[in-house]
Amino acid sequence: MTLVSRNRLFLASFILAVVFIVVTTVFFIIAMLNDSIAIPQEHQRLFPLPQLPLISSNFLAALASAILLTLYSAIILGISLVNFEKTRSLEIIYLVLFGLGCLFEGIRIWLPIVNLWADNSHLYILMGQLLFFGRVLSVISLLALSLLAIEMENKQNIELSILVVGSVAALLARAIPINTLVIPSNCSIRFGMETTFLLTSSVSLLAGFMAMLHQSHDHGSPEYAKVSIGFIILSAGYLVLTETDCLLFLSVGGILITVGSILFLINLHKFHMWK
Repeated sequence: MTLVSRNRLFLASFILAVVFIVVTTVFFIIAMLNDSIAIPQEHQRLFPLPQLPLISSNFLAALASAILLTLYSAIILGISLVNFEKTRSLEIIYLVLFGLGCLFEGIRIWLPIVNLWADNSHLYILMGQLLFFGRVLSVISLLALSLLAIEMENKQNIELSILVVGSVAALLARAIPINTLVIPSNCSIRFGMETTFLLTSSVSLLAGFMAMLHQSHDHGSPEYAKVSIGFIILSAGYLVLTETDCLLFLSVGGILITVGSILFLINLHKFHMWK
């Protein structure tokens, strides 16, 4: 993949994110003005927590986490396009795929706009599969970033890697069962084995973090060690935000993904400048 074709892909992804955000914002405002935002009265938390300040179930916090991840998607795509336009970084390609995965969290914003919870239809199942596709795409992209990017000597294989990442995410999304009987508290759609998926994702990303630390030691690069720290922080923030249903998780997830992304991007840029 040449820099020109890669940057065109980045630009197209950024435009897609901006268009999606604009359309979603318009329909969200219309729904607010018509007082038609659906707030479910009964919902189920993935992890039972006591009804105490900051950790009690809060629909607005859940909705805000979806909005935050959607905006984050456009921001990370824009930064990748502008700041890494002339940098041959495989990490940034996988980060863009991660950003595209975050964009699918925007589906959670549409749920209360059109009240999809009220209709357990094929559209509801499709939206659940798309949401799960985005989450698998995000996790696999981060894992590929940590395990493959710095070690791939033949950069012509990047197209094949992108195809594999997308295909695996699509196959898993097609196979995952969608629970149409439960409304989750994180303004989302409940899919099967969600706790297992979160646990597997956490362990995999932790393993990726350890691999990046090892790679930084092999290359004698303190900058890449900081990249790995930023990686695990932003990964933790992402996972927290996907399951946010209270003010504490919203705050912690927002801080983690912001600090982690800044640390990751700044030191990745330094690493490739001195590489």
